Amino acid sequence: MNTIETERLLLRPWKVDDAAEAASLFRYASDPEIGLRCGWPPHTSVEGSMHDIRNILAVENNWAITIKGGAPNSNAPVGSIALMPVSHYTADAVASDPELTKRYGKYLGDNALEVGYWIGRPFWGKGYMPEALTAVLGYAFDTLRKDAVWGGHFAENTQSERVQAKCGLHVVAESKQDYYPLIDRHYDRVYRIITAGEWRDAEHRQMARMIA
Repeated sequence: MNTIETERLLLRPWKVDDAAEAASLFRYASDPEIGLRCGWPPHTSVEGSMHDIRNILAVENNWAITIKGGAPNSNAPVGSIALMPVSHYTADAVASDPELTKRYGKYLGDNALEVGYWIGRPFWGKGYMPEALTAVLGYAFDTLRKDAVWGGHFAENTQSERVQAKCGLHVVAESKQDYYPLIDRHYDRVYRIITAGEWRDAEHRQMARMIA
């Protein structure tokens, strides 16, 4: 799995059975403001965080977010970002509407991925998440050669809404009261997508602005 470097971040594979790695994950993932916004329960122990690294996070295309030169340890994870197979939530939202199926059904197979992410609360509002998402989208399109990347967020999560919109993911569908069994709650959800063509068009526009 490739490490991805941006101006301020290093996105790297998770370290298995590493006490410092697990402690840093627990520090941020134990915050209920984090997990409940993403559909998973807050972490309750360092041991549990180590288990999750080993069994959930340490897989292909799931990166630990680290901040270059960040105190006290620039190598410590402060969040996570992953490219995953398209979720059943997204597939169901598209399949429920014939027009959406006609337009976006071709992006529900192996030619597309879905992005998920979070970052610790002390790092909100600093632009780190759009920076990480932009880099991962570039990896999905330029290295993995995927045709589209889906994103989603709870309707009330306006921060994630801004991140995805800033990175070019546009709204495709919305659903009401989807059930999330890990936290035993129902949420309204928004589904977004960016295609490879849209990504490259945006890149070309940005290059044109820089040249002008």
